Amino acid sequence: MTEPYSVQGGCAEQDKTWVMIMRGYTQFNVTVHHDKITNTTFGTSYLALLDKCEDGRLIDHMEPLHFICEYCMPFIEKLAPVNSLRGCSLEELVRSPTYELEILGTGSDGAVEIIGSETCTFTPAFSIFPSRLHEQLASHTSVPHIQTRDVAVHVDDQAHSGTVQGTVRLEAGQLKFLKLRMYAREREFDRELRILLNIRERGLVSAECRVSRLHAIVLSGSAEEECIVGVLLDLISPSSFGIDLLSPQIWSQTTLHPKWQQQVGDTVEVLHANGIIWGDVNAGNVIIDETLDAWVIDFGGNNNPVFVDNDKAETIEGDWQGIGTLFGEWLPARTKGEPQ
Repeated sequence: MTEPYSVQGGCAEQDKTWVMIMRGYTQFNVTVHHDKITNTTFGTSYLALLDKCEDGRLIDHMEPLHFICEYCMPFIEKLAPVNSLRGCSLEELVRSPTYELEILGTGSDGAVEIIGSETCTFTPAFSIFPSRLHEQLASHTSVPHIQTRDVAVHVDDQAHSGTVQGTVRLEAGQLKFLKLRMYAREREFDRELRILLNIRERGLVSAECRVSRLHAIVLSGSAEEECIVGVLLDLISPSSFGIDLLSPQIWSQTTLHPKWQQQVGDTVEVLHANGIIWGDVNAGNVIIDETLDAWVIDFGGNNNPVFVDNDKAETIEGDWQGIGTLFGEWLPARTKGEPQ
């Protein structure tokens, strides 16, 4: 059953509370100034919840945020009657209707009111952070450019995990993997895009170099002000045991571990020979496909210190350290039942 809303963020501070609510493709940023709801029925109940949070008597500290959501829901449902993302285009999330609401006392009979419905702006949802299309990227004419209006959100329940990244459907019916440029992750996306373009132009994807294959760059806006929203990657069909090396059923396939280590090593050798560093070596970034071959994904950089030391992040040495740790220590430990 689809929930009537999802909480995308929020915080209870000393003098106010704010919560970001998503219903369908519409955003609601609700603010409650505590001094404006005193002596109201709503305020009495809500501030009592906050007191329980502060002294530890409330285990679920999300409850005050959900209290606000539930109170606003009849109001929100009128502004956003559609609660599903299924079938909506990515453009509707890049230009999501956004309301700034506030709950405050009316000054009579302990009542409160919700204000702000008369003004609607259009902003990106789900932390999508588009960037202007640079001339350098526009010159990559061999890479298809697809508009957000031609990308349909395919899996509805992705939205309730706080993201719409994942499987999407194109206008022609093809399924692809959507990776978005996200707020606070701009550097990682820009690095990955440069590497994916490099891989595509050099024609590196092969049996010796199994890596994410760039299908298209996703754009939004007019020709004069086009922005990059994300990229579309070819889907990698997962094995029946699981999708990556984090899958417990894959850990038990011990006879295949040497093969996967060899394949990952071969791929990284090709990348290094072409001036490309993988960077983020970890178990979640090695995909096992339906033919039980290993693929390398995610070129956003940084490092997972479980596999790569901080001082070796985004270096050739760090890539080899990560592969050695992954297949020489981490994966054998999982097969023995040791905790992660």
